[in-house]
Amino acid sequence: MKEEKKLLETYQKVMVPNYLPADFIPKSAKGSRVWDSNDKEYIDLGGGIAVNSLGHANDELIKVLSAQSKKLWHLSNFVASEEAIKLGEKLTDNTFADKVFF
Repeated sequence: MKEEKKLLETYQKVMVPNYLPADFIPKSAKGSRVWDSNDKEYIDLGGGIAVNSLGHANDELIKVLSAQSKKLWHLSNFVASEEAIKLGEKLTDNTFADKVFF
């Protein structure tokens, strides 16, 4: 607990205060559950802020992300990628959207 308190104090000192941080520091996670250094369990209600909430340590995501990381990691939308085109086609074929933006 002492280490966690020191880390939170350092956070206040060095980080820009855009959000008020939780009063714990996650040490591990699985799915929508997060545990702190005292093994206290929390439900991750903030994992979707500014990103998609896909859960933590998802075995299927680890597998496909690992495979993709050996090819290309991030291209931005400055260039077209086969994966983005295929996903865009799937989304426009199966949703209300005529076009998508990544």
